[in-house]
Amino acid sequence: MKPYFRSAKSATIAALLQHEQLSRSELAEITGASAASITEVSQNLLEQGLLVEQPIPQLVKGRGRPSVHLRLQASHAYFIGISISETATPMVITDLQGHILARQPVPFCKTPVELVAAIRRSYPILLRDAGVPRSRVRGVGITVAGIVDSDLGVCRYSAALNWRDVPVSELIGKALKLPAWVDNDANAVAVGEKFFGRARDSLNFTSIVLGRTIGSAHYMHGMLYRGHDGGAGEIGHITIDPKGALCRCGRNGCLDTIAGGGALRAAAKACGLAVSGMRDLEEFAVQGNTDAARLLRTAGAALGSAVAYLVHINNPQCIFFTDMEGFENGVFRTATRQTIENSILPRFLGSTEILFSDAEPGFLPRSAASIAAFEYLTSL
Repeated sequence: MKPYFRSAKSATIAALLQHEQLSRSELAEITGASAASITEVSQNLLEQGLLVEQPIPQLVKGRGRPSVHLRLQASHAYFIGISISETATPMVITDLQGHILARQPVPFCKTPVELVAAIRRSYPILLRDAGVPRSRVRGVGITVAGIVDSDLGVCRYSAALNWRDVPVSELIGKALKLPAWVDNDANAVAVGEKFFGRARDSLNFTSIVLGRTIGSAHYMHGMLYRGHDGGAGEIGHITIDPKGALCRCGRNGCLDTIAGGGALRAAAKACGLAVSGMRDLEEFAVQGNTDAARLLRTAGAALGSAVAYLVHINNPQCIFFTDMEGFENGVFRTATRQTIENSILPRFLGSTEILFSDAEPGFLPRSAASIAAFEYLTSL
């Protein structure tokens, strides 16, 4: 992914994404650019319609010009977000500030060709519902659960979809006649957190996605870290128990087999517990069911141990957990937090923030749209 701060222009855009609205003098201070550069850049962006001036009411009347803040014009550009999974493919359209304007479900399709056709049919409905003209849409971001070559726009392998070497960006981009980008869901979540979510103020953070499996992604020095060939973040395949259950990757005892939502549902079923989600399992634990409490504590401890390794290796400012399984503030989250705090060096305790949040509706496709927004903004 391209460097975030390439010029006074991109630094200005980045600062306004982080702080929402700033004066020209505040922009100069934050970006380190000269006042003259900020004036030139802001005038150019105002003429393009990307920025808008926001007069600030003066508390005391007096001489001088009223203070004016700059902010991004949310309606300047719109982006499509598509989250491809083995059950459904939700689509959303967002504005420049990440607000979801409309949603459109796409049913499960067996093949990429069928899926692309269904997306093409759903696209005009999405535009109609949002009241957005096609000419104002600047790109489409796509997430796929699997191994993705984001530079080439190809899904190399997805076990959930049974895909190999599918040129996702090309297929969907041509179908919608838009620039298209694809990434795995964990990376997209991290980009969404950085641009529109909890990580606006963080240069170094780790994002953990709690779903059917466990995903992670890392921002370092304000940039998404991909590793040597795009494989960074495979926390779900850290070995926790070498003699444990067989993972879909072919090895035993991976974190996914202990703490993933899919594994926990299977383990609960084996214990005779009928659960549709983690909220049900947490409720069993609250009611005193020892099997439910044991499963949740074991899973939380496994996840906490894996995250503690990441803290020692990467030293993130914050760890953002996004809960897509519905654990809420129960046994699992408590065990995860306690294990992290008990496993990391004391020097990290006061400097590493741990935050949990529940995934909102449209969370993954909104994260996908943030990929397109990032690419658009950094190309200006």
